[in-house]
Amino acid sequence: MIDEILEPHKPQFASAPDQARKAATVDEALAAAAELKHTVGVVRQQAIKRRAELARLGKMALPPDQR
Repeated sequence: MIDEILEPHKPQFASAPDQARKAATVDEALAAAAELKHTVGVVRQQAIKRRAELARLGKMALPPDQR
């Protein structure tokens, strides 16, 4: 089996030689998912808290960078 990550970049279009691959391989996607899986719960909790604050205070009560 050939590891595509270690292969040299092959441009998809001659007019865009530095363009990266459009889609990740299955192995790359699974590795990324495994790496990010533990953060999903943390992000979900932050989103729940943010929505609760928005409902309680209204949008304009939040700091400008969080509106």
